[in-house]
Amino acid sequence: MSDVSSSAIELSYPLNRSPVVHTRNTEEMRHAMINFYGAQAFSAAAEGFEGFGSFVNLDATGFGFCRYAAPAVASFPETDFARLQIALGGSARTSSGASAVDVDQDCMGVSTAGMPSRLEFGAGYEQMVIRFSNAKLMATLEAMLGVRPRGTLVFVPSTRLDHHGARALRDFGMFLAQNVDQEQAPLPPLMLRELEHALMVSFLSVVRHNFSNQLDRDAPDTAPDYVRVAEEYVAASWNRSITITDLAAVTNVGVRSLFKAFQKHRGYSPMAFAKAVRLNKAREMLMQGDPSRSVTSVAFACGFSNLGHFAHDYRQKHGELPSETLARAR
Repeated sequence: MSDVSSSAIELSYPLNRSPVVHTRNTEEMRHAMINFYGAQAFSAAAEGFEGFGSFVNLDATGFGFCRYAAPAVASFPETDFARLQIALGGSARTSSGASAVDVDQDCMGVSTAGMPSRLEFGAGYEQMVIRFSNAKLMATLEAMLGVRPRGTLVFVPSTRLDHHGARALRDFGMFLAQNVDQEQAPLPPLMLRELEHALMVSFLSVVRHNFSNQLDRDAPDTAPDYVRVAEEYVAASWNRSITITDLAAVTNVGVRSLFKAFQKHRGYSPMAFAKAVRLNKAREMLMQGDPSRSVTSVAFACGFSNLGHFAHDYRQKHGELPSETLARAR
């Protein structure tokens, strides 16, 4: 979709080998923004307008570049992805919910999935946008926390480049964008998945959100000794169902105090941790593909007496049924 000479597209824009639109016609740009990028509305100053947009969609992420020679505004409805805006030139303003932030080369913009947003682009604005599948982010967050997070993922709407790790996140994102838009052979699928996963981990680690405090617990010695005693006991007792009374007896601490300490220092309950340990052990056993093992025997070996509950909890944590894990392993 273009009314600009093809030679103009050969400019050194990021993702220029994956163009979506390059035009001086505001209506054509509006059509592309609504029908391809999913915008709800788009408008731009007609005088001096020129817009360029490109996009590469991967499994868990999507990379898009856009440039506007004249001021423009795009509104997006609720989406199933989080958005990271990396300004490469000029400035913009992003509004979502009750917040409005300026996006420029010193500050990246962040939009939370499920929240409508309004993006106002200044003249000469250029940006790289990285979309992160919210479902993939939640699965990655669960792996990082060790338990399923409660509630939705909500991001702080901006991250300054002088924030710890922010420049590395930006550079990593630009590196991956460059390597998915090249004339050479595509990256090996396994390598691409690992790079996407690393980018999501970086995004969740650098950009602040409502689970950041749980991820920040990189100093386990700040937790009381009885929390670590309980964790060690759970890890050593993966083959049986543990009750909160068992943990209270082992730690010599009241049930209420134990719950409060786990929530404060770990971000989850002691019983959620115990279940996660047993589910991880079950997956480890199933992945071995031992012909003598069945889903039932593994469930019982890991302390699960109700097979229906085991299958449900396993699927919630690992994204597939235990029978599917065993079949793949064989």
